[in-house]
Amino acid sequence: MGRIDEFLAWAEATARVTRLWNPAPLVRWNSDKSYLLDLAGRGVPVVPTRCIAPGDSYGEEDFEGTHGVVVKPSVSAGARDTARYEPGRGADAERHARMLLGQGRTAMVQPYLPLVEEGERALVFFAGTFSHAIRKQALLTEPGEMDNARVAHPGAALHTPTEAELRTARAALAAVPSPDEPLFARVDLVLDEAREPVLIELELIEPNLFLGLDPRGADRLALAVAAAAREA
Repeated sequence: MGRIDEFLAWAEATARVTRLWNPAPLVRWNSDKSYLLDLAGRGVPVVPTRCIAPGDSYGEEDFEGTHGVVVKPSVSAGARDTARYEPGRGADAERHARMLLGQGRTAMVQPYLPLVEEGERALVFFAGTFSHAIRKQALLTEPGEMDNARVAHPGAALHTPTEAELRTARAALAAVPSPDEPLFARVDLVLDEAREPVLIELELIEPNLFLGLDPRGADRLALAVAAAAREA
């Protein structure tokens, strides 16, 4: 995501001469993870998130949590420049945030949810219809460490989502601020301490859709693309 401005300019230029899925305004909105605040404001269960932009005030309390915190940039992919900090390591978490702010980036601070160690859930939808889901290991490394060369989506395997997971995923999609339904979407969930699913990311730009794990996933995507093309 180091060339985000160029990418967004390309998306908007492409949308002026053809039909782009997902739509360019939706791509721009989804390119910054502060969209989580928008979705939370629309009633979607979201991991509690504090966004600190350059020039914002913040305090030590922003970097403390019962089980520690996770600090990440609001614009990134593959958990780059992301790290977890254990309780009592708020000063280290704050230094991480200051590093991001010094680069002109917005820092996001979220509580660490221990049940992420049971795996993240990723639910894939095509044209608003559920296709398949996987469970994958969390990308976080050892507390206090950043590893930008880690393997993406370790341990991914098919997963049968619960009704609660489907309900939360559909609520997230329904809250997307766009008149056009996303052609493809991946809804990433984790369990909170009450074992309720909460949104950690909504991927609408270039997500791994794990088509190789579901034998009919590629067919469902092709049918959704064909239907959208007929309606264009």
